[in-house]
Amino acid sequence: MMGAATRVRAKVCGVMSPGDAGAVASAGADYLGVILSPGFSRSVALAHAGRIYAAAPAKRVGVFVDADARHVAAVARELELDVVQLSGREPPGAVTEVAAAGPWRVWKTVHAKTGVPMAESAGPYAGAAHGILLDAWDPSLPGGTGRTFAWAGVGREVRDAIGSATFIAAGGMTPENAGAAVAALSPDVLDVSSGVESTPGAKDPERIRAFVEAVRRAGAGG
Repeated sequence: MMGAATRVRAKVCGVMSPGDAGAVASAGADYLGVILSPGFSRSVALAHAGRIYAAAPAKRVGVFVDADARHVAAVARELELDVVQLSGREPPGAVTEVAAAGPWRVWKTVHAKTGVPMAESAGPYAGAAHGILLDAWDPSLPGGTGRTFAWAGVGREVRDAIGSATFIAAGGMTPENAGAAVAALSPDVLDVSSGVESTPGAKDPERIRAFVEAVRRAGAGG
């Protein structure tokens, strides 16, 4: 699996329009995420997703929640995804199936739950996924809640659990706390959604730029 990055990369998720994708491109973010499963506040129809991705040169991340593995693979091919992010309750076997179906990377979302060690939540996916995305826990939503979690000691615990897989940190990230998050967690990628929005679902170009700059400053040393 993929090893640690030489610098921390920035991902902007929940992008819903080509205009917002253009702002992501202008800011120089590394990854652009689109919610491709229906039923969520930032979900995007597949017919519209292609136009969003085309507006930015960033790596294309498609987010799915408890979708059939064959459907995920078909969409990933159609949209030429670089990364498939599985953010539901997909078992390791399903993650392996999606990873084997094409050239894309697969990131699996797990959640920071009080009293649940990373070895239990993330460990089972370490051999199946190319990356583990750690997000705050919310019983009603798989992500994009704007909530943070206690960072102390978590970064090392995640690394111990996932080995050389890519570590993506999410959960309440903002331009204001990005530097502290990088320092505390030492992720390969820092992921933001609601933290760079002016209104729900609408990205703010200045906040996107500030977030990417904060990640770059904090992670400049690798």
